[in-house]
Amino acid sequence: MEFDRAALRDVVSISDELGVLSFYLMANPREDASTRPAWRIRFRNEVTALRDRVVADPDRVRRMAVLKRLEALEPYFLQLLNPSESGPGRVMFAPVGSDEVWTFAFQLPIPDHVTLDRAACVRPLVNAVEAAPPAGVVAVSRDGLRVVDYRYGMAREVDSTRFEVDADDWRQARSPTPIDSSQQGTSRRDRFAHRVEDNLARLVRAEAPRVAEHATSRGWTALVLAGDVQLTEILAGELGGDVIQVDAVVDSQIPAKIVEYVEPQLTAARTRRGTELANRARDFALSGGRGALGLADTLAALNESRVANLLLAESCDWSGRRGADGLLYADGQVPPGVPEQELVREPAMAERMIERTLDIDAEVTVLDGRASEGLAEFGGVAALLRW
Repeated sequence: MEFDRAALRDVVSISDELGVLSFYLMANPREDASTRPAWRIRFRNEVTALRDRVVADPDRVRRMAVLKRLEALEPYFLQLLNPSESGPGRVMFAPVGSDEVWTFAFQLPIPDHVTLDRAACVRPLVNAVEAAPPAGVVAVSRDGLRVVDYRYGMAREVDSTRFEVDADDWRQARSPTPIDSSQQGTSRRDRFAHRVEDNLARLVRAEAPRVAEHATSRGWTALVLAGDVQLTEILAGELGGDVIQVDAVVDSQIPAKIVEYVEPQLTAARTRRGTELANRARDFALSGGRGALGLADTLAALNESRVANLLLAESCDWSGRRGADGLLYADGQVPPGVPEQELVREPAMAERMIERTLDIDAEVTVLDGRASEGLAEFGGVAALLRW
């Protein structure tokens, strides 16, 4: 199944009163297939540990249902463990009370994890895909232009243009005639070179609207131009905004290799964007504007559906409490009119925050270590608000 934001929202909406099984696996197909690879052993051990926990469940109906579901999922486990399957990062979700199964494969590192919870465990998935948010890489050369869309670990070429430089009025300089001088021949060659460069620049500028349309329609968070610096400067000047330029000859590479070459620039762009979002949320909140800082204020905004973009530090965890109506509260918070005994302990608050954010059609942004430094004193959580 192809992953996109709609698929993530579908996964978050999976509901089953008996629970949802979540499986995360990082495969290493390079390990010797003639032996039992460590990654396959780890996964089997995780599943066995889950089965042992289920066997100890005093709820017989739930216990039998989960064990039956695990047995029925064996063909899917074999698929997850197949070295020939594409993508080393493999994820699967399966509600206990139905036959539905969601599977995804990524060219991204995925932490090994197997769990049964009231809903799909999505934070490892969100952390992984947020490390490679939608971005564009444009390879520019004298021969043409290639547009690569990169998102969630997958690189695809989505557009290309071949440049045909107009020089139809040029005649290749012949050997000097008695009436020609070497200076005149040089002058003719210089004029031709200038004509070629002018035509090439015009062709590059003409591509800017198409590149801009890709950036807008595909929701790119960063745009990298890779190629001859003279050509990338021309295109960057037409595009405007925060465009990254890399002086590299990559136009003959496959899309994955093009992205691999500019990976450091994409990583730096993600950090800059995260830092800007965190600073904006902090400034807005401290000035009484559309921002929330810390767990309590962020949860209050989520409960009121005011969050536009939830900001979570990648390395932080949170806990709190949940009301019977699904509303979320930080420890120590007692909402008016709600008896404290009705509040249930919620150890996986990040999961609940992500669920709630996607449910109200808002965005989730995971901040890497450097981007989240400005939120350290606020517990690594904040939000940009709708109002």
